[in-house]
Amino acid sequence: MNGAGYIYRMANASSARLFELVRDYVGLPCWTFGGATLWDVEPERGRENLRPNERLTDMARLDPGGDFGHAFTERAEVRWKRLGRDVYDVLVLSEQSLDIAGARLVTCEGAAWQTEAGNGAAIVQTDHRPRINYILYRAPNAAVELIRYTSLEPEGQ
Repeated sequence: MNGAGYIYRMANASSARLFELVRDYVGLPCWTFGGATLWDVEPERGRENLRPNERLTDMARLDPGGDFGHAFTERAEVRWKRLGRDVYDVLVLSEQSLDIAGARLVTCEGAAWQTEAGNGAAIVQTDHRPRINYILYRAPNAAVELIRYTSLEPEGQ
């Protein structure tokens, strides 16, 4: 294992709070993706209801629409699930201990999560999109509980 990971949950965040969390903990520029399978879904659009990874350089362009989303950098990842018109269940994943007002620290048996970098492995995307680098968040029994996205590999790697 490489180190410790921390997960923070904000169960009823507004879109304004979601934007603050991305700005303050992920930072810009970052990578973001998401999609609609219930909220805002347009069945005739098929897989276009899923937003591919895109580089975000302007916080005003962050799209919290649909059902879920992710924004990530090497610093942290913010992921969200939409619960209502302007209500989100948000997780912040980081390898640094953070102080996030209104968030609850989610531990594994009372301890930080064990983390392990992908060690050269990456998630392969379709349509010739860049591979996604990640960090594994493991429970004390070494079972992988979450995969935290960290970056996209540059074209051609």
